[in-house]
Amino acid sequence: MPKRLAACAALLVFWAMPGPFSHAGEKQEPDAPDWSDALKDIPLGPFRLDIGGSLRLRYEDQSNFNAQRYADTRKQTYREDQFLLQRARLDFNLRLSEEARVYAEVQDARAYDSDFRESDFFGNNPYWNDADLRQGYVEWRHIGGSPLGLKIGRQAMSYGDNRVWGPGEWGNVGRYTWDAAKVIVDLPFAETHFIFANRVRYDAHAFDRRDPRLDAYGAYAMLKNLPLKVDFFWLGKKTRPDLVANARGDRLDLDTHTLGFYVDGKTVSRWDYAGTLAHTFGGRNAADVDAWGANAHLGYTFDAPWEPRLAAEFSYGSGDHRPGQGDHKTFDGAFGAVDILYYGRMNLFCWMNIQDYQASFSLKPAKRLTLFADWHLFRLDSSADAWYYVNGQPQRQDPAGRSGSTVGQELDLMIRYKVSNHCEVLAGYSHFFAGRFLKNTGPSPDADWFFLQTTYSF
Repeated sequence: MPKRLAACAALLVFWAMPGPFSHAGEKQEPDAPDWSDALKDIPLGPFRLDIGGSLRLRYEDQSNFNAQRYADTRKQTYREDQFLLQRARLDFNLRLSEEARVYAEVQDARAYDSDFRESDFFGNNPYWNDADLRQGYVEWRHIGGSPLGLKIGRQAMSYGDNRVWGPGEWGNVGRYTWDAAKVIVDLPFAETHFIFANRVRYDAHAFDRRDPRLDAYGAYAMLKNLPLKVDFFWLGKKTRPDLVANARGDRLDLDTHTLGFYVDGKTVSRWDYAGTLAHTFGGRNAADVDAWGANAHLGYTFDAPWEPRLAAEFSYGSGDHRPGQGDHKTFDGAFGAVDILYYGRMNLFCWMNIQDYQASFSLKPAKRLTLFADWHLFRLDSSADAWYYVNGQPQRQDPAGRSGSTVGQELDLMIRYKVSNHCEVLAGYSHFFAGRFLKNTGPSPDADWFFLQTTYSF
């Protein structure tokens, strides 16, 4: 497939979208009955079966960065890559009763025209995963009318805003799925999930298997009957000493606990707010761990045509001011999603040694159309610690701490159009402005990213 063919095909999909845009607040005709309606509530004896799925196509044009590194100098010119990502999912939800079900989801993820090869990725492959079982579990809530429930099998987990524990849906394959057992306790004042899990490692051409060298466990409690959402969590990580953490062969011996809370709410005066605070302690490669992560945002939606919204946000992941000496203070990002909504849409950063100052603006000029603009200032919390990339690996570091702490700034522009209840189009452009830290530690070109994505679901 020629490199620009993917872009042309996606643009044709965009311009072929039916119907004129209607202004926000105007009445729109409801969607006509869809062929997929026949795949819902299918009787199977005393049970009911729902069949669903999705097809997502995304063209990306990356300049001076890619999924593994910024300013790739392995070639004489900085790397530029244009490619098409395809992800198809098909799911089956067999409802045994109102409280019990058996669920299975198959996923097929592929990349076309990328400069990467499948062998270029260590551990999980973010682009390729031929038809495989993404989820397959049994869930039974309120067993025998009690507050207790179970969810056992391969599953994606999503809590709060996905910052502490989330699947990472933006990625072509997805960041996290788990072979897990979950005990659910649903009481009048709170619903609490007790989790015991192993991470699933994605193999491009073989069945995805759980990794017994990484144990994840914890409890996530969601309070009820409050004017805002309040969650408390405890998350544990434990690895076997033979766990290889990166392509260099470094071993990771980890036994940590993360405690924290998440809040999310709105006020009658059109303000919205949310925040997360997390503290990690325990042991890492014979060192004590003492690390912090936090996020806070505040937004306001104006009572005006096009529903303009302004927001400010700050994300913090502690860094280590004396790397390799004393306590380990670099926050490790928990099991959070690294997605388009966090730490810049270009995914150059993760929740480690970071101070991310963000300003956001959005408009809805039509009921189905939304425009977004975000600005980020990225700084290292510790100038002696590393800049950690989206994959959690150190990208650059000045152990002397003399290269400054400002990594750069990013401008993100995006448009979302909902064609129907089943089809959505996203397009975006981002520009990264290199900062002092990059200019003092190596090649420092600005980076650009364009994407165009269509998603059909049923």
